Amino acid sequence: MPSETLKPVAAAEASPTTGSTGRRPGRPTQRILTVDSIVDRTLAIAGQEGFAAVTMNRLARDMGVTPRALYNHVANRQEIVDRVWVRMINEVTLPELDTDEWRDSFHVLWNSLRTQFQKYPRLLLVALDEHITSAGTSPMRISVVEQALTFFTSIGLSLRQATVVNEMLMADLFSFALTADYHYGRRDEQTRAMTFQPVPEPWLDQHPEVDAPLARKATKESVSTADELFGFIVESRIAYVEKVLGQ
Repeated sequence: MPSETLKPVAAAEASPTTGSTGRRPGRPTQRILTVDSIVDRTLAIAGQEGFAAVTMNRLARDMGVTPRALYNHVANRQEIVDRVWVRMINEVTLPELDTDEWRDSFHVLWNSLRTQFQKYPRLLLVALDEHITSAGTSPMRISVVEQALTFFTSIGLSLRQATVVNEMLMADLFSFALTADYHYGRRDEQTRAMTFQPVPEPWLDQHPEVDAPLARKATKESVSTADELFGFIVESRIAYVEKVLGQ
């Protein structure tokens, strides 16, 4: 594959229709490309819109180049997907965890990874939208799991129990980033308070004929912030581990 520092495709020769710059009026100025810059732009698109929005034409348009120029640096779209996933995994870090204060460490671990995943919430849909090839694997992916399993077994869980808790952790982070943080963070202050109501109050007001006393009362009892709800999720995981450990 060409080096990541290859020069950009040469501009077309001047013509009566393109002028002395070699580009048509209104066309974005071609920029110097690298593999990293392509990955950066893909992260920005997929992180907010999902991988379905990532096409070679979209990338080229956003970056002010032709689709052909992208192929000087990557073989195809699949390579970009794999590289984006590797980039994301390589950026994940685990915080310092204390086995003696494992309950506090659960909050630290869950919240630390949640913060990291919040940067590119829709990127987590890669498991549903895309296929990751062997090129999309990373040693860091193995290392992070090993560290997590080491922590979980160090507090007394069997390896099987540790794998279950690790899957709980991943499910909590992926689902919360996509279904709670993504929407909550994009709403204004007025509508944020209704995000976690079982049935939003305006919907109830629109259908007063529906007998739903508990749903109506729940509008005042539900959590009001994403942080509050996430805290309860972590506490539920702690309670599960306490039960398994017989504490």
